[in-house]
Amino acid sequence: MRIIFIALLFSFLTFKSQTIEDCKVRFNKYLNLKGSVSKDVVFESDAIYLLNANKGKEFAIYSYELKVLSAYFETANTDEQLAFYKFKGLKKLTKMQLDSIWVSMKEEITIPKQSGTKSLQGIRIALDPGHFSSNYTESRIEGKYVKLVNQESRTKDTITLVEGQLTFLTADLLKRMLEDQGAKVLITRTQSNYTAFNQSYTDWFRFRRFKVLDSLVSIKEITATECLNYKKLSKDKLFWHFFRDYELVERSRKINNFAPHLSIIIHYNVDEKNAPWTKATVRNTSMCFIPGGFAAMDLKKTINKLHFIRLLVSDQIKNSEIIGNLTINAFQKNLKISTAKQIDADYLMKHSLVTGDGVFCRNLILTRYINSPLVYGESLYQDNNIECTLLNNCNYNSYGISVPQRVYQVAKSYYEAVIGYFKDPKIRTSDM
Repeated sequence: MRIIFIALLFSFLTFKSQTIEDCKVRFNKYLNLKGSVSKDVVFESDAIYLLNANKGKEFAIYSYELKVLSAYFETANTDEQLAFYKFKGLKKLTKMQLDSIWVSMKEEITIPKQSGTKSLQGIRIALDPGHFSSNYTESRIEGKYVKLVNQESRTKDTITLVEGQLTFLTADLLKRMLEDQGAKVLITRTQSNYTAFNQSYTDWFRFRRFKVLDSLVSIKEITATECLNYKKLSKDKLFWHFFRDYELVERSRKINNFAPHLSIIIHYNVDEKNAPWTKATVRNTSMCFIPGGFAAMDLKKTINKLHFIRLLVSDQIKNSEIIGNLTINAFQKNLKISTAKQIDADYLMKHSLVTGDGVFCRNLILTRYINSPLVYGESLYQDNNIECTLLNNCNYNSYGISVPQRVYQVAKSYYEAVIGYFKDPKIRTSDM
């Protein structure tokens, strides 16, 4: 036991010590959306308190506990964290208890030291290709398609683009690029038309929905009444009322079980101001999301408080900002389009915090649930008058796959950002 403890101690000594002031700065810069959670968190000279619905102190982290608990929340799974949250409350942990927590932690988040000629040797990277549809019929359920007439083209053809297909092509290329550099890569969807449950939504709805809903009642995730109501919903309505968020949580579960050193969430965007996307727009921007931007309603559930604590006391948001900046710069370099400003979309104005040029904190399910540094990329507008034609033309060959050259350029941008991220000395501080 002593040998194990010394090895783990040596590993975690490389983690930067956190202070109350570090956490307060992080709270104000990244987490507190327009002051929404100012009344839910209290910073004192020697402690941080999360408050309950009645604004009484519910959970405390004291300054001497920060170093251990910041690492703990990055390594423990959600069930372990939930049990710990309930056990600890306002208690002050003893040295023996802190030592016990330290010994129990996994070394999985330690970045392996670079060896040989491959710059990503042994590094785990998770890729999440957004959405799941690869055909127009199923993409109509998600609402993640563009079907428009490009008035700017000479032929004025009708163009149909399915975002889930574009994201999967991008992830497939990126996986090959990263593996060439020695990385271990997880893709949350194993086939183009698959959900995270390794089947299409159509098959899940036909063959699994009743069994899944019943199982959720048995573990008290939903009530019997909710289950009955869900079972009555049509395929389209069940997607929006239940499956969409349920499947996103499954993606995060897969990623967290993989314990990645970095996660990349791949999306293509549309011009919000061009709805319902039946004609092309001249507007075009790139943007990236990273964790943060909590509102008061986000802290009503204990599970969300756990994610909030992890982001508050660890360096994950700071590291996410690094990969976010690298990604937006690579988009700008390779795609030659501008970066988004907050005025470009209502969701940027209402639900996001600006951290840099084109990089925003936004509290989406995946930016909240995934336990690793991450970037959520929105590389371009599919409904742009030039992009829609480029994305519809599989004119480029990479790894023996015919893809739109634009998709290759997006994958290349993520790849360059990842390479730059792991070259950053601030990221490599945990080398062994």
